[in-house]
Amino acid sequence: MHLEAIHLLVTYRCTYACEHCFVWGSPEQEGTMTLAQLRAVVDQAAAAGCAMVYFEGGEPMLAYPVVLAAARHARAAGLDVGVVSNCFWAESVDDALVWLAPFAELGVADFALSSYACFTESLASEIRLRNAVIAARQLELPMAVLEVGAPAAVADLGVACGEPGAIMFKGRAAQELACGELLRRPPETLTSCPYEDFSDPGRAHVGCDGSLQLCQGISAGNVFEQPLAGLSSAYDPLTLPVVREILAGGPWELARRSGLAPLRALYADECHLCYELRGRLRAAGRHLDVLAPDQCYGVGGGGVEEPR
Repeated sequence: MHLEAIHLLVTYRCTYACEHCFVWGSPEQEGTMTLAQLRAVVDQAAAAGCAMVYFEGGEPMLAYPVVLAAARHARAAGLDVGVVSNCFWAESVDDALVWLAPFAELGVADFALSSYACFTESLASEIRLRNAVIAARQLELPMAVLEVGAPAAVADLGVACGEPGAIMFKGRAAQELACGELLRRPPETLTSCPYEDFSDPGRAHVGCDGSLQLCQGISAGNVFEQPLAGLSSAYDPLTLPVVREILAGGPWELARRSGLAPLRALYADECHLCYELRGRLRAAGRHLDVLAPDQCYGVGGGGVEEPR
């Protein structure tokens, strides 16, 4: 596989505990990458021919000076840089200018501002989003709003947000949101993965344990044990448990080949069944090297693993 981008899960801590979070982020979570770890993965990404690194979380700006130093390291290595943040720091436009100015000076290619209006229902979060958008524009910082829910706070600013992002029912969303009228898909119809290209992934996530995640909770190895370039060149999806079954026929084929009957008559989407099956495989001690890290299954500070 040839990865174009590495997404660094800088920390699992977050100022929110959103119901749709893939990695169970919350104020109580533990697990933050050190500057040495970030620099090491950046160097591996450059050596593997990646073009871009993203700093995400959780909320990466909780580790602001470390993220800024790592972003400078990435730019010096010739990589483009992206950041994803929920704007907790934008208490005013002046505050937002102070936080964002170093990234603008660095030449960051993308600063994505998260909008979770329909989940937080907080006027303060809408105001922070607005402040961040205004500051980014003043600094001419490339900016986009990642939308889960309508960003009413910036509607009059002409921000191009596109359609609201779809909820994928894995992580906390599988436990908190997959219910009621959302359950409408029989398991035998879930025969593909509509979100990830496991045959030739163009991106992957890496957190503080080093797992190279093709999807949150599906690992193709560990970059702290083997360099990214080596993992990329050795990647064979047809020999990787879980991945090969999904490629052959989606979560339904994973259920069939694993000998696991779905526990529900209806599911919210492909992720919902896939996440259930992966949790059950982990509970049985199967494919633990692939079904990693624990954090993506609600195991660790602040997480509550889905009942089996």
